[in-house]
Amino acid sequence: MAAFLREEPRPGFDHRHTLPPSQSNSCGEQSMRVSVEVCVTNVDEALAAERAGVDSVEVCSWLACGGLTPSYGLVNTLKEHLKLIMRVLVRPTPGGFFYNDLERQAILRDSMLIGINGMALVAGGLDKDDDPERVLLKGILLAAPDSEITFHRAIDRARNRGSALDLCMQLGVHRVLTSGGETLAMDGLRELKRSVEQVKGQLKIAAAGGIDAKNVAEIVEKTGVSEVHFSAQRPRMVKVKGASMSSANAGVNFETEPDVAKIEGVLNALSKAGLR
Repeated sequence: MAAFLREEPRPGFDHRHTLPPSQSNSCGEQSMRVSVEVCVTNVDEALAAERAGVDSVEVCSWLACGGLTPSYGLVNTLKEHLKLIMRVLVRPTPGGFFYNDLERQAILRDSMLIGINGMALVAGGLDKDDDPERVLLKGILLAAPDSEITFHRAIDRARNRGSALDLCMQLGVHRVLTSGGETLAMDGLRELKRSVEQVKGQLKIAAAGGIDAKNVAEIVEKTGVSEVHFSAQRPRMVKVKGASMSSANAGVNFETEPDVAKIEGVLNALSKAGLR
């Protein structure tokens, strides 16, 4: 644990390699190209997102709770078949972001295992005071030294998001996923803008929380975020046949399918606004 006491920025992954490039408009002026990421839980969703033209996917399980760590088999399968940027959520339990010792071990072991060969990770945690857990975050960075590390939406529950961002920059985190401290990004516009101004490009701020075709351009234009993140799945309308796999939820259909129309709607809205 002695290595965790260092306060120096972490060497290794250079987050600038994943920043969306700028592009010139018809007048020769530089405009921002907003990066689009879709949260996926299975092969179909990931392949559909890639075909639609997104820039990256975040792989997880159980979206209804905000996402949990996916299986290692799913991660490896997608790694072999996807050509776009792929990030993997490391989160062992639903609910809050304060973890006991065994849960911390699970996070560090998953970070080491999944982060082999530089797989990008989305992880983090809070301490009892709702500040980012410094020792855990250092451990994640050390467990996956070649990986891009995103501090996930635990920051939206931090007691002081400005101080949390300062710590992320101090430790060498590359990216922060946030809704500006609110459930919906549209309600956190002011805080998102403040975060973008605070980090001054040292790390990337990715906006999340209820993003769709109707609001994505407004969110980007009012905050200056260079990336947006959203899920794109919908219930699959099929009749449940045979024995239920959960006696407590007999007859309930949990099947989903990719919402390609939502992805295309977000991409088109950004294009029309000159943001892609």
